Amino acid sequence: MKKILVNLVHPNIENSVVNKKLTNAISNLENVTINNLYTNYPDFKIDVKKEQELLLKHDVIVFQFPMYWFSSPALLKEWFDLVLEYDFAYGANYKLENKPFAVVVSCGGDEKAFSETGKDKKSVEEFLFPFLGTSNYIKMDYKKPFIIYGTEYKLPEEVLNKYTEDYIKYINQLSK
Repeated sequence: MKKILVNLVHPNIENSVVNKKLTNAISNLENVTINNLYTNYPDFKIDVKKEQELLLKHDVIVFQFPMYWFSSPALLKEWFDLVLEYDFAYGANYKLENKPFAVVVSCGGDEKAFSETGKDKKSVEEFLFPFLGTSNYIKMDYKKPFIIYGTEYKLPEEVLNKYTEDYIKYINQLSK
């Protein structure tokens, strides 16, 4: 079973409904490590070597975050800028080459909003293009993202439970 690193990037996970429930659902899986970036780096002073060691110790890398203005929270951009440095992630060495790279994103809008006829005019996958580009640039294996819709509203318990079940399946599938 592959070891999975989930880089959780939520600035207010304690008050989150969706991301907190998803994280709790996978936190007891023996092959999963939760790396809560906002808890570890509230001052944005990222320990680059520690983060690189975590990446090297795991077989699958997941980035879980709420969509903020059609992207990720600021700390994830800072993390990419510092951790995925030359001669580690690209250049003379591609130390993450062929490792699966997965994105788990919660979106406020419903699925209809993220369509050509919806208010956002593009799919979530299109907004996630920078993650695909990053993955390709550092020669990682980009996986189909896991997307949660409609989080700006209180999701019915059965919908939230279905997302949670599907998330566990998604993580288990990545570990095969």
